[in-house]
Amino acid sequence: MWICKEMITCFARNGFDDHGTVVFKVLSCRVYSNDDGRIKLIRVFDWAKLGRFRRFSYPLIVSGAIRLMGAVWLFGLFSHGGKFHTGWMDANPNLIPLGTSWLWLFNAWDSLQFPLISMFGYDHPNYVRLPAYPLFIRFAGLLTGNYWFGAFLVTQIFALASVVVFQLLAEEYMKPSEALNATLLMSTFPFICVFMTLSYSESLFFFSIICSWYFYKKGQIFVSSLFAGLASVTKIYGILIFLPIIVDLVSLKRYRGLIYGMIPASFLMSWLVFCYRSSGDVFASWNDEKFWTHGASGDGVRLVQAILHHGLQGVVACCSGLDPTIFWSVALFVIVVARIWQVDRCLWVYAVSLSGLLILTAPFYISLLRFLVFIFPVWLTVRVRSPWVAAVSVVALVPLSLIVWLFSLQVTFIG
Repeated sequence: MWICKEMITCFARNGFDDHGTVVFKVLSCRVYSNDDGRIKLIRVFDWAKLGRFRRFSYPLIVSGAIRLMGAVWLFGLFSHGGKFHTGWMDANPNLIPLGTSWLWLFNAWDSLQFPLISMFGYDHPNYVRLPAYPLFIRFAGLLTGNYWFGAFLVTQIFALASVVVFQLLAEEYMKPSEALNATLLMSTFPFICVFMTLSYSESLFFFSIICSWYFYKKGQIFVSSLFAGLASVTKIYGILIFLPIIVDLVSLKRYRGLIYGMIPASFLMSWLVFCYRSSGDVFASWNDEKFWTHGASGDGVRLVQAILHHGLQGVVACCSGLDPTIFWSVALFVIVVARIWQVDRCLWVYAVSLSGLLILTAPFYISLLRFLVFIFPVWLTVRVRSPWVAAVSVVALVPLSLIVWLFSLQVTFIG
């Protein structure tokens, strides 16, 4: 008869690390013995898995708490005489059903267009918004019976999933504790936090772009290509994530892998074909941008034109009305991008190409504050060893995120 004597902590060999050191997993075991004095160990729990679960739960808890705390605070702030009301409700009366008016907390500016596309399809000038995010909203709306609630669900699910997959990727480049801190700082940074809380396509884009590179790092290039395709029909520049993959494949002389580039290219081509068949304009996404800039060229285009025609003197006339903090932010961003070279040279190619494209084509330069922070390799340069430093930084970032969220609901353009 086997009798349980005690619980002990034992170690099981789990292979070798990069330096050839034997790695052990910590296990909880029950010790059993019988009348003959023989013993056996029965594993009941793997503490390493518990530690990993806890490590990944912290950013999720913080992200969820910010959303809940912010929603409660803002709902009270915009409620007068027991009635909830924001400025967006005046401009768009009866758009969101009265019974779910709290969803106005998660809608502002362009976010209103995505559920409308999912309900009524495409028409000018909405071809500028690519189809992946509206398709997810349509699916969620059909399941829940409310497209606005569907948009809320899709956004929050992909936002939290982005936090998890970024932490997984970060652990490929740094220690788990550093990856945890980097994830906390990334997820609480105001523009990332707010634009993955409001019903924008950023959460889906961020998730798909990170997954594409993560699965490539894991050697699953087919899955990586599918996510690259998803990214390319979420935001048109999402296809650039395949650029570092091409660079890496060529450097390793794995030329056969280049054929997988046809997958994201086919995603993008299918969208262009749809644009042509539904609107008669294969470049409808680009041409519809002019509506949102009121027929004028975007800030990026105007800057390039000014330099080409008048040299650096043209910058004075072109940019005199722009907020100087934009240039300070871009200058700081250039320094951060330079650090990506030390992290991963292939990702440096992606960061430089995408940031350059955004700077030159941005419709409004204030939007760069939103676009540039979603270039995920930037956050792989953040290495904070001290949990106290990370905690203090999060405490400082959270109220800033809530303020930016407040500004968006007050019909203040934040990017």
